[in-house]
Amino acid sequence: MKIVLLDGYELNKDLNWKSLQELGDCTLYDRTPVNDNAEIIKRIKYADIVITHKTPLDHEVISKTSRLKYIPRLQQ
Repeated sequence: MKIVLLDGYELNKDLNWKSLQELGDCTLYDRTPVNDNAEIIKRIKYADIVITHKTPLDHEVISKTSRLKYIPRLQQ
């Protein structure tokens, strides 16, 4: 399972993501440019799970993914 976290720093720079990383192939991004759909698509294209906080995932972005199953949006 491929997991992508788009806003790790925004959630809490001191959080430990080890538990999440044990669930599968996990890529953590501290920040993701919210106005750059091309970059967002590049980061999540093959993800099964995309975890976001502030990065919007609109129809254009979601339609470009091939395996996406779950999009949790975390809050502080």
